[in-house]
Amino acid sequence: METTASIISEKSILVLTDFSNSAKNAADYALYLSEKLAANIMLFNAYLIPDVGFDNWPTGNSSEQSNTSIHHLEEEADRLKRVLESRSSSFIPRIDTYSSEGGIADNVNEIIKDKAKILMVIMGGGKCNGKEDMHFGIEITEVLVNVKCPTLIVPNLEFSTF
Repeated sequence: METTASIISEKSILVLTDFSNSAKNAADYALYLSEKLAANIMLFNAYLIPDVGFDNWPTGNSSEQSNTSIHHLEEEADRLKRVLESRSSSFIPRIDTYSSEGGIADNVNEIIKDKAKILMVIMGGGKCNGKEDMHFGIEITEVLVNVKCPTLIVPNLEFSTF
């Protein structure tokens, strides 16, 4: 895993993911845009470590949460690289991954502050169809209200490159 200080200096699209189908669709859209805008991709996952004070949440293990986040980010980066291999494009974006504990908006603002060349933030959005999308729906509001960067919410429709 790279730290924000070591992440590429070229322009990038920051793709927020919770590894849901909606987030994967947004990553596919970001991949398409990255080729058109000659921008790299940074996949980002924020994870929370539940506190003992919450009645229904098990006590969190930060190293386990971190390892799980990193593993899923690497899987998603590999999936996007396979998509790139199937296309012919004049620009091949670099795909970096980054994960961090804490709230999504605070983390995104920190990334934007540390890395000034974030063109935009992209994340998935759709109806709350169940537990998978409900948490991310709350995160959409947090990002739209607090993040200081253009943000694109990709609808929960399968993306195709026309």
